[in-house]
Amino acid sequence: MQARMRVGSLAALLSVVLLTSCASHPVAGPIDSLTVERRAVLPLEVIESSGLSQHQGQLWTHNDSGDKPQLYRLDLMSGEVLSTLRVRDALNFDWEEMAYDADWLHVLDCGNNLGRREWMQIYSIRWQSLLQASAGNEVPSRLLEFRFADAGKSAGAYAHNNDCEAAAVVNGKVWVFSKNWQDQHTRVYQVDPAGVSRQVVEPVGRYPVGGLITAADYDPRRQRLVLLGYTKGRISSRAFVWTVPVKDNLPDWEGAQYHSLTPAGQWEAVVWTQDGLLLTRESSLLGQAWLGTVSLP
Repeated sequence: MQARMRVGSLAALLSVVLLTSCASHPVAGPIDSLTVERRAVLPLEVIESSGLSQHQGQLWTHNDSGDKPQLYRLDLMSGEVLSTLRVRDALNFDWEEMAYDADWLHVLDCGNNLGRREWMQIYSIRWQSLLQASAGNEVPSRLLEFRFADAGKSAGAYAHNNDCEAAAVVNGKVWVFSKNWQDQHTRVYQVDPAGVSRQVVEPVGRYPVGGLITAADYDPRRQRLVLLGYTKGRISSRAFVWTVPVKDNLPDWEGAQYHSLTPAGQWEAVVWTQDGLLLTRESSLLGQAWLGTVSLP
């Protein structure tokens, strides 16, 4: 979601969400609800945290549009900013997500509220560079650009299926998930981070998530994805997560499980932990910026 919003622009966005027709719920039967436990209120430097990663016991985040191209290392318990590093030769047009593996951190500049953006960027930074850098220094990055081969026409802001805010590394590829404002599905694309510097990617799947996907992560140990999002309703909106097994290098939607999240809020980033999930919430009319936890097998 386009961040660094002032109250007026956020209110306008909420009105778009609330006035849109409510989609049917994606699952039948009772809804399993999970509670996000507040671990910390995030400091002012990262109140628009929209990407999250964890590596060797260190937690990293970034803000979305309006901030400099900076990465912030957070204290895992207090949420305090421990260090700030600038990504060299990078712009923050609309940073929305982090994806990572053992060697690389990938920062995705892919926000596309208007639906007219053609090329999106991935800035890849070696963990070794991050761990060796001193606070306030710059870290080198490698640029890759991609675009959706099947992007349709946009009818204006929030009236298209070409937005993008979620990604995760799965089996060496960056899986990118679309944020579909119109049909409330998500499409998944597989970008090769070791491939050519410009890639046109076709969808490998389309899934009825019943809302707008804002973040993703993959746990190789569990072999499960988590997709974070929120519903788009006439008079209300609630956050949710899907947990999805990965089978034959694709999401196994038959085994997907849906959970609603409380409390409400602009939940924008998620990572798996040993005990469940770690999430961040942006500061908005829906609540303070939080670092929160969810217990999940």
